[in-house]
Amino acid sequence: MSGDPGTWGKAVTVVSVRTAIAAYFLMTLLLLIGVISRPDGSFVLVVTSPSGDAAENMAVISEAGGAFVWAGRYPWISVAQSDEPGFATRLSKAGAYLVLNHSLAVGCLEG
Repeated sequence: MSGDPGTWGKAVTVVSVRTAIAAYFLMTLLLLIGVISRPDGSFVLVVTSPSGDAAENMAVISEAGGAFVWAGRYPWISVAQSDEPGFATRLSKAGAYLVLNHSLAVGCLEG
């Protein structure tokens, strides 16, 4: 490349700073999403295999010792409830792909 070597160094620094800012923003966003979606309380959003049906979803909830509460447009996504501690972990062991905070079901309600 031709040009002033000082200009080239400044361009690399600007790109590095932009990359660092973008990486910091992405990490912060991922952390925020993780905190918001963390299952807490007795109600959780349960996601099972998209190739499965409602019966499979309910079987996972039942195996984990929970109660089926509500389902939306998709039979593999539902809200479940249990007052027993460790419900989210039991759902994962029973075959749930994701167990999320139930407040994320708002989008499903508007289906």
